[in-house]
Amino acid sequence: MGAALRADVAGIRNDIGAVKQDLRILEAKAESLETWRVRYLAQEDLVVAKIFSKVDELIGGLGDMRADLARIRGERDVERRLSLMIVSLLSAVCGGLATSLFHG
Repeated sequence: MGAALRADVAGIRNDIGAVKQDLRILEAKAESLETWRVRYLAQEDLVVAKIFSKVDELIGGLGDMRADLARIRGERDVERRLSLMIVSLLSAVCGGLATSLFHG
């Protein structure tokens, strides 16, 4: 019975050794996963920050574009007004010349 008991104890010790090795492997994997999780979260924060930065740039660009369009519209309005003034002036000059020719 002593030999059987020693064999059982040796088997239990081997099982305990295997379990300890499995635990070390699991702890290493858990540590690796935690490292990956921290790195992933940092990258996620970086990506989100970049996205918000690009959105801010886009909004700024759209604001600049809106200002440019308003300026262009204003320039067109000025050009139209100037054209109308020139046409009105030419009409007045032509009308004055015609009047002076007929009455003159």
